[in-house]
Amino acid sequence: MKTRMLAGAVLALAVFPFATAAASAAGTAADTALFGKNPGQAKAYACYARHYDAPHLAGHPKQNVRDMTLFIDSSLDPDQGRQYSLAIGVKFRSVSKEFDVYGDCSSSVDGKKALTCGVTCDGGRIDVDTGKANTVIVSIPDGARTWDPDSEDEPPAQAHFGADDTVFRLDRADLQQCQSLMSDDVKAELASKK
Repeated sequence: MKTRMLAGAVLALAVFPFATAAASAAGTAADTALFGKNPGQAKAYACYARHYDAPHLAGHPKQNVRDMTLFIDSSLDPDQGRQYSLAIGVKFRSVSKEFDVYGDCSSSVDGKKALTCGVTCDGGRIDVDTGKANTVIVSIPDGARTWDPDSEDEPPAQAHFGADDTVFRLDRADLQQCQSLMSDDVKAELASKK
């Protein structure tokens, strides 16, 4: 009996690392919701967007965001598991150009959000959660730092998140809608798959 238990323990120790690696490579329910499919071990991308029309903005006078686009880029690191980054393009009420927000993300430790992201250069925190099918909820509780992709100057005062710019529901969009937020490598990769 002891020999059988010992053999079982050795077998469990030998199999456990592979089972763990397979489970982490398989993707989570949040990954499936974010990317529209289980990414497995592949790179995965998702695009979400929302345009707020004049009636919505009239009803939310403290919302400064007019348009928001979210691009999530993800790949599997053999040692650290699935890695995520986000890029957000945002247009504000009185500024016609798009400003960007970038950050690296991790799966939420408490399981309450799909991703928790730190904005580059200590620029704030953004949480992304899955909503109804093909939607995400983006939370920016304390604002986030924006950048002008075409300039090294600080964005103008009008390019900031307002008092009512803390929670956004975005809808899944075609990846082409997020092209301005993609790195050249991602653009080339997606172009090669056409």
